[in-house]
Amino acid sequence: MKNLINKIAEHCISNLKKFAPEERSSFSYWYNHWKAYNAVAVRLGQWKFKYLFHDIEKPWLMLLWKDYKLVQTWHRAHNNHHIEYPHIFDIDWEAVVIDWESSQYTKFACPRNAYHELCYIETETDPNYYTFIKANMIPVLIKLGLDE
Repeated sequence: MKNLINKIAEHCISNLKKFAPEERSSFSYWYNHWKAYNAVAVRLGQWKFKYLFHDIEKPWLMLLWKDYKLVQTWHRAHNNHHIEYPHIFDIDWEAVVIDWESSQYTKFACPRNAYHELCYIETETDPNYYTFIKANMIPVLIKLGLDE
């Protein structure tokens, strides 16, 4: 059964579409990212029921607010799978890694895997906060075999 689930996840990943930044406000982008996120979680053996609801509010907020930047800012401030989440000791680091790892499959602007994204953000993140992020991310990357 596990092999079948992994085959489905790999099939899902291989059939994803990549999106340009200006396309990321679309339902199609959200749905592809949702599939990538769940497939990567399955591939890593870390899937959880809560991942079915990953970013679920984003398409609805787009319908209401019609402003992707506002939706993105609100989403990052209210979801603990983002490093912008204000309650830093409640960040779900495993979910952050899965989110970063899945972005390479759906975003032209983010061709990096989770490890390379961690390296990339060093130059644009407050050094003290980056040290905190790195200290929390490295053990998760190692645990998931993504530390390369």
